[in-house]
This record gives sequence, structure tokens and C-alpha cells, in this order.
Amino acid sequence: SYIDWLITVPLQVVEFYLILAAIGVGTFVMFRNLMAASIVMLVAGFFGESGAMDGTLELSSTVWWIIGMAGWLYILYELWSGDVKKASESGSPGVQFAFTSMRWIVSVGWAIYP
Repeated sequence: SYIDWLITVPLQVVEFYLILAAIGVGTFVMFRNLMAASIVMLVAGFFGESGAMDGTLELSSTVWWIIGMAGWLYILYELWSGDVKKASESGSPGVQFAFTSMRWIVSVGWAIYP
């Protein structure tokens, strides 16, 4: 799963950036923050599930889960209330539809995908 996610999750972040960049409101800071949060989410989830860092860092799987959730919650915050959401509001109805559709995919899809 994680190999797939290392490809698809960053691609979804790129899609948000491209939607906003198409209307001239996407910034590098938005892209960087969303990408960093997605990588934190994925890496922490991998370490928590696999135990790959058990011998190096003495963090329980619960701590890794919390770190991963913090990354996902940051992404959700940006998409629903933060600067990324505010930037999307200046777009046309088509841009707002694309942004909202992607936002629901990330919110619901990532919540139910094991």
C-alpha cells in the first residue's frame, strides 16, 4: 500500500496546486506545506505500521499514528478552512467544482481507505 501511496498522495497534492496555479493563486508555500504534510503522514504511518524504526527511535505505534494524523489533519485544515481554501474561492465555478471534488476525495477517500 505504501508504495502506491507514495505515488498517488503526492500526485493529489500536485493536483490541488495545479488547480490553484491555473487561476494564478497557487503559491509555492501552499504546495510545499501540503507536500510536507502528506510525506509526514505517509512516513509516520509506515513507521507505525511496520515497526521499521523500532530499534532506532523508541516511539510506540500510537505516537507514529498521532504524527501521521497530524499531517492529515493539517491537510484537511488547509483544504476546508486555511489559505488553500481561501485561495480557491477566487476561482470560477468550474475551478471551485474541481477543488471541492478533490477535497471530498481526500477527506472521505483517505478516511475510509485502509
